[in-house]
Amino acid sequence: MLLASGWYDRLWRLLFIVGAVAALCACGGGETSVAAVPPVNPVPVAPQSCQLPALPSKPANVVNVQSFGALPDDGLDDTLAIQTAINSLQPGQWLVFPAGTYEHRTRLTVRTPGVVLWSEGATLRATNPDDMAVVLAADGASIYNFTLTAVTVSRLYAPWHARIAVYDETERGTPLRDNVVQGNRIVNGGEPGTATANSASTAGIYIEYADNFLVAGNEVKRSLADGIQVVRGARNGRVLFNTVRESGDDMIGLVSYIASGDWTLESAASEAANLERRRDRELVRNVVVAYNDVSGQYFGRGISVVGGADITISNNRISKTAEAAAILVAREASFLTWGVNNVLVEDNMLSQVQTLAPAYTPTGWDASGGVTGHGGVEIHAFVLVDELGYGNLAEALKVQNIRVNRTSIMDTLDAGVRVGAGTGESASYSATREDGSVVTRTLTGGTTGRIDLSNIAMSGVGGAPLQILAATTGSDNVYCEGVTLNGLETTSPACGGSRPVVSGALRSCSR
Repeated sequence: MLLASGWYDRLWRLLFIVGAVAALCACGGGETSVAAVPPVNPVPVAPQSCQLPALPSKPANVVNVQSFGALPDDGLDDTLAIQTAINSLQPGQWLVFPAGTYEHRTRLTVRTPGVVLWSEGATLRATNPDDMAVVLAADGASIYNFTLTAVTVSRLYAPWHARIAVYDETERGTPLRDNVVQGNRIVNGGEPGTATANSASTAGIYIEYADNFLVAGNEVKRSLADGIQVVRGARNGRVLFNTVRESGDDMIGLVSYIASGDWTLESAASEAANLERRRDRELVRNVVVAYNDVSGQYFGRGISVVGGADITISNNRISKTAEAAAILVAREASFLTWGVNNVLVEDNMLSQVQTLAPAYTPTGWDASGGVTGHGGVEIHAFVLVDELGYGNLAEALKVQNIRVNRTSIMDTLDAGVRVGAGTGESASYSATREDGSVVTRTLTGGTTGRIDLSNIAMSGVGGAPLQILAATTGSDNVYCEGVTLNGLETTSPACGGSRPVVSGALRSCSR
């Protein structure tokens, strides 16, 4: 998540403390015990229903970046030459980078619609950790086939600290449209302990307020924040066939903020103001996250929906999440996000959740935080008590209509699936603002319900297979069917009610 540096660490610690308290108070849960038998094969993954989108065909007339003086492999800065070449393009033109390494010391920004940046074996090496992004800030602007490396050792928080950013710093009235990020490798250029040990100062690929976007077939390794992050009103998009390794936060994160993302600066009244207008502008929705392979980050979750609606997470392989859930669907009070509605989690394979130490951590990383106690799949809502006094806001913060179906969960430290952490708990937190004033707000569990847990095969689960802590009701229930542990059926006394209607994204993987 992209926040001011000091607040990020404070807010994450708040969320971590609450998760730990919930974990300590959430033992048991009344799940049916079953005899241990050898692990069984995971639930079969559904037949592949989409393919990696084809690359476009290069037109006959293209612009060569070397014509503007950008020469690879000479160790000289190419920023001015590359940006001049980009600025010269007419709508729809291609800028081709022949093989070799090109260096840039500031961001490179595309502001002409339909422009394509096309690599033929080229590497872009960013030399300034504070200003490194390739920014696609025009409709249809796209980037294909580059290797992108960087010089960075410290985590930063702005869009231009990402390596590729679909983002417009101007206040647009409508989202960016039809941007493509495909076939790129965002990788570290060196080894641990060196200035090139990491690939991006924040997210590897960052998508903000974009419509009909495609992020496909990319590799992201050792970004200092999320591998791929989709935020602030991005919609109607696809995140497909990507590989993420050793990132510094969620490997793929979909995040929707209500307000500033700082609970100390906002009040429930400011969050509730103009809620529907802000929902249209800020809520991430109608996104497919499918056929991705993510593994081995040192912080955060595997794939997360922290505020969002109409999302499908399908056919992904998620493993080695050292500190938290493989899949998280949540409302986070500490970041003032929206709630979540209509999320389909289907045909995923999850393994090694909080059971292994990370294989890679950056120089100076503090690994003393431990684990969160999340389940392999974690579904929860945390709210601030004052938020519940505004009916429209309280409704927008619920986590509802979630289906986890045909999923295998193998080797977890704690629960296989945990629902409703924080229910019945309460804790007050205070902070001092920059002006010296003190703010105190109380955190508690919010509404989590209309959950469908079906056809889930678990093995090697360290805690309860189903840990349902939510205060279920007839309308906010948890429906369970076909859940097995080591091949034997299991359930929870908290399961019941009818199966909720969940459709997920309103678009398919293939279009």
